[in-house]
Amino acid sequence: MKKLSYLLGMLLMAGLVFTSCSKDEDEEPQDLTPAITFQTGGDFITSDVTIDQGDAIKIGVVCTSNGISGKKLESFRIYMIINDATQPNIVDSTDIDATTFTTAYEITFPDVLSGKLYAEITDKDGQKKSVSFTVTVEEATTPLGAAEDLTWQRVAGAAGTGLDTFGLEWTSNGKAVNAQIEKADDGAEKFVLLTADEWDMIETIEDLTAKVEAGDDMDMYEGISAEATADYDEVLAVKYNEVYYIIHITKATVETSGSGTTITITGQYKI
Repeated sequence: MKKLSYLLGMLLMAGLVFTSCSKDEDEEPQDLTPAITFQTGGDFITSDVTIDQGDAIKIGVVCTSNGISGKKLESFRIYMIINDATQPNIVDSTDIDATTFTTAYEITFPDVLSGKLYAEITDKDGQKKSVSFTVTVEEATTPLGAAEDLTWQRVAGAAGTGLDTFGLEWTSNGKAVNAQIEKADDGAEKFVLLTADEWDMIETIEDLTAKVEAGDDMDMYEGISAEATADYDEVLAVKYNEVYYIIHITKATVETSGSGTTITITGQYKI
């Protein structure tokens, strides 16, 4: 009987140990990290954002110590991860030594990029907490100006007028059949022919620059008749004195009189 009682006691003890271990294993670990949230309202950014190169965003945070540990806050930083690589800290504040920390920053992005921006708080126990959003910085673009009217005119054998703005000249008509528009001496650095639809498709200086630089340079354009009045849909572009122009020729009028032939080319241009 004693032996039975002894065995029963051992079983009871084992059960207690097993039960105790099970309870410990089932308990959720305590979250001892500090708290951090983005400030909201006004100009503060709190979620994914897309901006132009050179623009700035405003970020604010509110940080507090963990309610259980009560450990004071020690350091704060803002950094980015771009293409899985952690970048140098944008903001790095140390020796906070307080249970609350509120701050705001305006951050300018001079380069084109896309990545995750993190705001991270660390307490004196090394516990960390962060919040984040994605920042996409696109290449800044400058819209072309409004279209302005242009008139190029050649009277009899005189040089054409109105072309010097673009670094071009018109001094002859090839075999008296076509107007010969060409680069002036010390004039346009680049002179290219574009497609008709590019007059509307090209909307920014950056797009126009790319088209001109990639286009085939020509010394002379002969797409306008010197014999008959006609409507046109011709698009040219030039680079002159580091300025890019897109030109849309829409009409050419040919008038003959006793004093000679007058050819008037009209259209619009944008820069």
